[in-house]
Amino acid sequence: MSSLVIILAAIYAVVILHFWLGNLFTKSGKKRSFNNKISVIIAARNEETNLPNLLSRLAKMDYPQSEFEIIIANDRSIDNTGKILQNWQNKIPNLRVVTIQQEKPELVGKKNALQAAIVIAKYDILAFTDADCLPGKNWLLNLNSYFDDKTDYVAGYSPLLGKNNLLYQLKNLERASIFAVTAGSFFWNWGITTTGRNLAYRKELFEKVNGFDKIGHIRSGDDDLMLLKMRRFIRKMRFMFAPEAIVPAHDNTSRQAQINLESRRASKFRHYPADVKLLALVVFLFFIGFTVSFILFICGKLTFNLFLLLLCLKIVPEFLLISTFLLKIKNFKLIVWFPLAEILYIPYFLFFAIKGTWGKYRWKN
Repeated sequence: MSSLVIILAAIYAVVILHFWLGNLFTKSGKKRSFNNKISVIIAARNEETNLPNLLSRLAKMDYPQSEFEIIIANDRSIDNTGKILQNWQNKIPNLRVVTIQQEKPELVGKKNALQAAIVIAKYDILAFTDADCLPGKNWLLNLNSYFDDKTDYVAGYSPLLGKNNLLYQLKNLERASIFAVTAGSFFWNWGITTTGRNLAYRKELFEKVNGFDKIGHIRSGDDDLMLLKMRRFIRKMRFMFAPEAIVPAHDNTSRQAQINLESRRASKFRHYPADVKLLALVVFLFFIGFTVSFILFICGKLTFNLFLLLLCLKIVPEFLLISTFLLKIKNFKLIVWFPLAEILYIPYFLFFAIKGTWGKYRWKN
């Protein structure tokens, strides 16, 4: 038992250190003498509360208006989303709206809306964010700085905006750890996860993999499952650390919404390729083994030295990874919550891994 857990811990440590090195050596984008033409794609479903803030941000984008377009897919909204978009079309000349009346069995939810917007996009680079996000005025300039002739995929950080309490801090630290894995894997051109709130890829890439074909029937995964589908065709993927490239998102603070979100994230395990499934399985088994080892240590049936070894193989690589990421996004103050997160994260991870894989969740209305 102890030998198996040590092996799993060693594998886990090597993988996390691999991601840490990726964060450490990721370079910044370069200011370019030209502007790539960009199509900004957003799916909006019943977003009357968030759209005015988003649209006012996009209207002030520091990027030549002739070099980008905004396409918002109104996805079967039953609130004032349609009216708001109609009004804003008079204020933003490069805003285009596509209206979705119904979804298709083979292309459900957000993917149906995104597909409709992507099809009519005029430009090669497709930039994605969500209706509840707040991109800064230099967001497109930063995206442009990362897209050289060999780069096909770019992603950036997206923290949560919410009440400044303990739960909010822990959620943002957990999100930072996920983005740290994204950044680290991107450096090695081994994309394993991403988020649709702050990413961009070439339309040619979307067409090369036949869009959402074979994953269109899955409610979730317009971002990470699409990345996993695309990655064998991606020449270079890059992560943006620049603070001006960060795209904050409003946090849904309801407990049920959070449970559904985490369950939905974990539910995609069955759709992952073999390498990501294997990685997730190693993490899952190591966390179970670590929990059992802790219980045995408390009961006096595991030596202090052996438990200390397991603890170091877990905590040291994790601290290096998350602290490096937080330094690079200039938000190191979040590290103060690292000890508490270490205590809470394993039961949190195991619960949602089991619930998401074998349980049920509800999609947003």
